[in-house]
Amino acid sequence: MKKGVLVSPTIHEYSDPANLWELAKCTEAADWDGFFICDHLLLDPDGFLALADPSVMLGAIAAVTDKVIIGSMVTPVSRRRPWKLAKEFASVDQLSNGRLRIGVGLGGMDQEFSNFGEDPDKRVLAKKTDEGLTIMEGLHRGDAVDFDGEIYQVKNARLLPRPVQRPRIPVWVAAMLPAKPGQRRAARWDGIMPHVMPKLLEETQDIGDTDMRVLMAPSPEQIREVVEFTSQLRDTDEPFDVITSGITAGLDEPTTKATLQAYRDAGTTWWLEWLDCGKPGTLEQVLEQVQAGPPVG
Repeated sequence: MKKGVLVSPTIHEYSDPANLWELAKCTEAADWDGFFICDHLLLDPDGFLALADPSVMLGAIAAVTDKVIIGSMVTPVSRRRPWKLAKEFASVDQLSNGRLRIGVGLGGMDQEFSNFGEDPDKRVLAKKTDEGLTIMEGLHRGDAVDFDGEIYQVKNARLLPRPVQRPRIPVWVAAMLPAKPGQRRAARWDGIMPHVMPKLLEETQDIGDTDMRVLMAPSPEQIREVVEFTSQLRDTDEPFDVITSGITAGLDEPTTKATLQAYRDAGTTWWLEWLDCGKPGTLEQVLEQVQAGPPVG
């Protein structure tokens, strides 16, 4: 099981490129396997929170690292032009010499669409996501793409240079449990990132002081169910990653080992340590955690 860090959200001091570069370099130096950042446009409906642009930052991170896997967790394909997104990701894959993973989802923040005059309806976002991924795949394969969809139309388009990775950059799909549509979508691609939608958040949008990282973490039992469900849908023997994000910080070593072993046994292939980035003034503490290296287990 590989181990990476998840920097989400990239607000407060984590919106500063210099801090993200430093954190990425520390991640690689401490022998973590991956460094992943979120992709948000407008977390705060009033726009008072600074946010780093993920595509620009991933390019910069690629330039200051050599071996760590990098990626977005997750990019809403539905709020980007798929051909522009394909070009951005191909460039990052070139800069990183084939170290990129594309994490995608529908987009969970309505204001990131409605505040800019776009429809946040999940059915519309799902259609945009599926069509967008199909277009991106063709462009990353180097094909001349012709596509006539409900949302997008593309005629004889080829984008070069291609990504370094062949036949294309791996795509990991976010899935909100226990619903099945995200799991079905993920089974068509290269990996799944399951999360749990807390009932409290569904009903009130207010979680008070409760740590979102804890609320959204799936259990090993839920991971096992995801693995079983997606494996039934896949018609290929190609590798399929199961990415679990959670927290081991603050746990003693035996508990950490037991926790990670339970997720490994359930089918997790990547553990992402979700760093405490949601509050200001945590950078020094987070750097110390990353420099200590991946959790043992």
